[in-house]
Amino acid sequence: MALPTKNRLKNKKDFDAVFKKGKALNGSFLFLKALPSSRGYPRFGFIVAAKFAPKAVLRNKVRRLLADVIWPDRLPNMPSCDTVVVVTKKIPADISVIRDDFVATLRQARFI
Repeated sequence: MALPTKNRLKNKKDFDAVFKKGKALNGSFLFLKALPSSRGYPRFGFIVAAKFAPKAVLRNKVRRLLADVIWPDRLPNMPSCDTVVVVTKKIPADISVIRDDFVATLRQARFI
């Protein structure tokens, strides 16, 4: 299931603001950057480069997998932040490794 539209980062301006002013956190496969916001709800953007997942099908699958980790159970309880998640290493054959790394990174950031 996809994230609700209000919980998605869509504009380049929003991504640039998070990259410029946000706090960074590294996982083993992911890089997370978060910027507190006053909107009252969290927003997420996912970046999976073609360098790490050459096929669009795989890139989209990873984005959906990351969105499924937080939606619908964890998203309502998260702090109001604009967050960008970037995949920084080649996608392993077992996609669940990415999911586990994302959950561990969210716990480290105290989002969950």
